[in-house]
Amino acid sequence: MSIVRVPLREQVHRAVVGRIVRDEVGPGDRLSDAALAAELGVSRTPVREALVRLEQEGFLASDPGRGFFVKPLCAREVEEVYPIVWTLEGLALRSAPPLSGAAMAELSRLSREVPGAADDPTRRIELDVAWHRALTQGCGNALLLDTLASLKTTIHRYEFAWMQSSEAVPESARAHDRIAALAGAGRVDEAAAALEEHWRRGVDDLVPWLAGRGHALAGASG
Repeated sequence: MSIVRVPLREQVHRAVVGRIVRDEVGPGDRLSDAALAAELGVSRTPVREALVRLEQEGFLASDPGRGFFVKPLCAREVEEVYPIVWTLEGLALRSAPPLSGAAMAELSRLSREVPGAADDPTRRIELDVAWHRALTQGCGNALLLDTLASLKTTIHRYEFAWMQSSEAVPESARAHDRIAALAGAGRVDEAAAALEEHWRRGVDDLVPWLAGRGHALAGASG
């Protein structure tokens, strides 16, 4: 058995994400690279790398005077961005050739791994991103795929929130299996409709969850 060594920046990234999704740090809270380095027992370099990545993923924002701080979750952002994502993913799916046997096998493999990562939101996100990429990458439209990747970065933090619900894991896996089965059978329009339904379910769950955590005002103000 080989031993996989996780880079320090990845370990720091997971630690900070955990604090954010567990509400140990809240919207507007400043994150000091020096303080985090001391708490985690590492140098400031991997901490800085992790914080820059978290800014790219939408968890944090920064300015010269404040450094890095936690961005508020915004219900309106969910309601505005998710429909664009499901529309573009549907377009990519309809533009792609029929799924190959290898693509179907990869989709199935990724879907099977999701329940085993029920207690690891980071791994579940990685599997989910890989599944959606495997579903749409055959479209061959680089601009479309790049646009989707950029939008996925925007919603990354909301997907982490969604993945905190263990009840969502089997439902998400079943939805993935149904979408893949429809696409593999050549029923592309039905697959695209099921894909949209899957994303809509996420919005339907996320918006009330955000309101319950006091993010309704953030959604109203944008």
